[in-house]
Amino acid sequence: MKKVFLGSSLLLTLALLSSCLKDRDNYYESPEFQNAAVVSIINGAPLSNPLDIQFKGTQRWLLNEFYYTYRTNYTRVYSGDRTLYVFNRGESDSLFSKNVTFEPKKRYSIFIVDTLSKMSAVLVRDSVMAPKGDSVLLRLANMSPDAGPVDLYIQGNTTPVAQHIGYKNVSTFVSFKSEKDIKFEVRAAGTNTVLATSDLKNLYNGNQYTIWTSGYKSMHTDNGKLIVETMAHYY
Repeated sequence: MKKVFLGSSLLLTLALLSSCLKDRDNYYESPEFQNAAVVSIINGAPLSNPLDIQFKGTQRWLLNEFYYTYRTNYTRVYSGDRTLYVFNRGESDSLFSKNVTFEPKKRYSIFIVDTLSKMSAVLVRDSVMAPKGDSVLLRLANMSPDAGPVDLYIQGNTTPVAQHIGYKNVSTFVSFKSEKDIKFEVRAAGTNTVLATSDLKNLYNGNQYTIWTSGYKSMHTDNGKLIVETMAHYY
């Protein structure tokens, strides 16, 4: 949770949303969401500086320390065609911009990927489905520029979570039983070659999780090597 944060200018919005988040069925039916979506942004750009985010026509998100692998909470954004700008923290010239389209009452994640002149953004639709019983929903987002297509496994489990997911692609959510103290393995597609392994994770009943890769298979520095991260989609 220490990597999930929101800038000071958005704290009031988050507080106003918190009561709605307690009731998932009514969340997207409240009046303030009739012309809005909710968006979480992930800094998946290895070797990058802390970043600032801005949508055209709005104030810059004051994220303070939006470092590599950090992400924002879900935040309300007007629906329709929007332009996202990404900056090095505190700088006036954007690193790049990306045109995105949000549907009202939908949830999205945006991954900032790659680095330097190749940096870009990947828009992903998130699910509002709730897992049943003692299960969770899992999917893989491959945001590693040079890993090639990959498969995702829970270590010690022969059933794959996702298979042959290429760069900037995301698998569909699948149901798995909730577990504690597990690790995720990313393998080169169709092989047993493990490219990267996550830290120990706990999967709690009723949650959705995106397991995502970043970094480079060809690098070995701490902030550049291929990594496997996990994020929970909280309502």
